[in-house]
Amino acid sequence: MSKTKEQKQKIINQLQIELKKAKSLIFVDYYGLPVSSIDELRKLLKQKSGRYLVAKKTLLKLALDNIGLKGIDLNKLTGGLGLVLSLEEEATLAKLVVDFSKTHKPLTIQGGIFKSEFVEVETIETLAKLPSHEELLAQLVGTIKAPLSNLVYVLSGNFRNLVYVLSAIKK
Repeated sequence: MSKTKEQKQKIINQLQIELKKAKSLIFVDYYGLPVSSIDELRKLLKQKSGRYLVAKKTLLKLALDNIGLKGIDLNKLTGGLGLVLSLEEEATLAKLVVDFSKTHKPLTIQGGIFKSEFVEVETIETLAKLPSHEELLAQLVGTIKAPLSNLVYVLSGNFRNLVYVLSAIKK
């Protein structure tokens, strides 16, 4: 049974709201994936501030056009269109989806939208290899800390040598 114009407009409006909140979007083909695996993916995404939606290409195209993303060609996408929306950090969800697609073979990544532009699968896989925000901060702190630690170690060497000399004089 086909949907009425009002039902379709409601879906488009809901998609627009979700797309405006999202920092990035990954398109996946979910055909052949069991419902239990989709539920597992939804739970994983929810833990990482992400969402999983399913939409018809025609309605999604209208929603994308309405929010100003007119250059996105959805004709490249095949199969069932699942949307992974990132509400916070792009790299974390890209890594999660890429890892999930490796363990659940029917799920395939079709592309995505980052910074208002369509990106290919290779770009998403590259983004998935990047360290997370927390890992980058830890690397930055380690980089800042290393010269200071080395300086303290070098300066403490003089005091250590002084203690050795005084200990030798005492003996």
